[in-house]
Amino acid sequence: MYLRKLKAQGFRCFDYTFEIEFTDGLNVIVGENGAGKTAIISSIRQLFQDSESGRYSISSDDFFNPFIEGGKAALSFSISAEFDGLDETDKVAFLPWVGASNTAILNLQAENKEIRGRFKKIIWGGSSKSSQFDPELIELIQCIYLPPLRDAELKLSNGRQSRLSKLLKALNRKQLKQCRKDDKIHPLEEKVKNFNASLATDDKLNIKEANELITANLTKAIGHHFGQKTSIQFAQSDFTKIAESLTLLFFPDLSVEDQSLFRDLSQNSLGYNNLLYIASILAELTLDDEDDEQPLFKLLLIEEPEAHLHPQLQIRLLNHLKSVAQENKNVQVIVTTHSTVLASSVELESIIHLSKTQAPVATPIRTCGLHSTSSQFINRWLDVTKSNLLFASGVILVEGIAEQMIIPTLAKIVLKNQNDGYKSLEDIGISTVNLNGIYFKHFMQLYCNIKTTEDPEENDVGRNIPVRCAGLTDLDPPKKIKKEIPDPKNTGETKEESEDFIPYDGNMKQGTNHALKLVDSISKSTNARLFVSKYKTLEYDLAMEGNNAALMSRIIASLWPKPKENESPVIKEFTAMSKIDWTKKPPMEVAAAANKILKRVDDDNIGKGIFAQVMTNKIQSDDYNFAIPEYIKNAILWASSLEVPEEE
Repeated sequence: MYLRKLKAQGFRCFDYTFEIEFTDGLNVIVGENGAGKTAIISSIRQLFQDSESGRYSISSDDFFNPFIEGGKAALSFSISAEFDGLDETDKVAFLPWVGASNTAILNLQAENKEIRGRFKKIIWGGSSKSSQFDPELIELIQCIYLPPLRDAELKLSNGRQSRLSKLLKALNRKQLKQCRKDDKIHPLEEKVKNFNASLATDDKLNIKEANELITANLTKAIGHHFGQKTSIQFAQSDFTKIAESLTLLFFPDLSVEDQSLFRDLSQNSLGYNNLLYIASILAELTLDDEDDEQPLFKLLLIEEPEAHLHPQLQIRLLNHLKSVAQENKNVQVIVTTHSTVLASSVELESIIHLSKTQAPVATPIRTCGLHSTSSQFINRWLDVTKSNLLFASGVILVEGIAEQMIIPTLAKIVLKNQNDGYKSLEDIGISTVNLNGIYFKHFMQLYCNIKTTEDPEENDVGRNIPVRCAGLTDLDPPKKIKKEIPDPKNTGETKEESEDFIPYDGNMKQGTNHALKLVDSISKSTNARLFVSKYKTLEYDLAMEGNNAALMSRIIASLWPKPKENESPVIKEFTAMSKIDWTKKPPMEVAAAANKILKRVDDDNIGKGIFAQVMTNKIQSDDYNFAIPEYIKNAILWASSLEVPEEE
């Protein structure tokens, strides 16, 4: 049994009907702030009695409010949960919720009418609101919620809400029940009772003397008639009271057995106390107990499990949560996170993307129609950097490190000319993600359905993440072309030689980049576009625009290694090129300069990464009038949802 679908309307940020589909086992909800992750968890909590925090009471803040002038809060909200994967025991237990189907349904509706501090609500199971509802059925579902800012030390401390006492009571539930039935005391109660008796009679401890002194002074003060008998003992004799008085200690060494070395939790780190707290909950969730009072289904809700944990511990914790959900079929775990570490370490099938376009939309990645090869590829290569795309309101996918560094700087120039108030991609929440290769086919399937006749392994039609995605790729025409050279001896024969192909307007060839086959298919989608350089590659196309070649030449001259003796011909050549006004040169000459620039940038003496870093700093510091190629400009505008570029 597991929670398969949740529907909500009028609740929190869900104005219209919102739906999210879960899978059994582990579910990880990702997305930018304000997308509705907490609202999802809160809507689930409304349905159940949270064993950690109690029932989540309805407040006025739970009703959707548009937060606009004259806007009114929703008159009501409704929440519906559908449970699937029911076995025969589940179907019998939840028969009023199941009816003739194989799905159990739990519904809640609340009206925005506060009467004596409470809001009117109704809960029912199944499809009919008029059906009789048995509140005890909800007790068969255990819901545990861990908030993002949890006080682990407080939860682990002794007291009525002690997590340790809850675990001990769960472990001893059957034995306690049997002891009460047999009119016997529990072995733990017997131990404490005997211990208290020994305290009262041990003369060496002076406890008996202390007790006698208290009784004597009380008698002298108020007399025998009003006096009371006293007894000094350890804690209580009742199992619950004993369990609530126990304290958890720690020591950071599993091999240590010396009890004198253990410390109080107040001396432990926040992160490790957090782990101890979660471990105590998992210990209770994974109890294999066939007691009739045990819940049939257990649901663990955790917001930001990464709190106070360094990356390695985040990954280990998530892997353990996954194994707990896999090994215990009646346990489902739902996690919300802002951690790219967690997002990159979990399999795509467990990730649910949440976006806040016009209204919150939940997209399980497993429903995006990814072909198995693409799914395996993304699972393998979705590292901490690339997983930024799961938290962005817009994405620009690029081939390499040079584009990743340059594009955000060029975007500032593009956005400065717009009347939208945005100054950078960060202002809009757009991430530039480096794919380290031409892997658009795999990653862009998250945002669109790609169909090409050349590809025998076409992906299935599936859902798409509803945010703008722009891909930037190179045309990559042939690097060399063959040329017929006449025989200098005038024999009439020719020989074939190859030379650099230098593209410019009027001298163009088709690209060899295999990603070009995806352009047409992607352009038919709503949210994705693949933009291609006009001439060759990023650096080449940048050099072809305006007077960019002068700046790029100056950077090459500054980065090229300076020989100890004599003058470097490369530095001399590019210093001269930096003084030319390339806006006044014909396209053929500009193209020749662009070709030289590309060769030197790609040379081991510089490298594209270093060149991009220096050029980015130069453009920003000198406020250089840098000209931006049209395909880059269009990609930035598309991802920013500011302007739809015209089809070429």
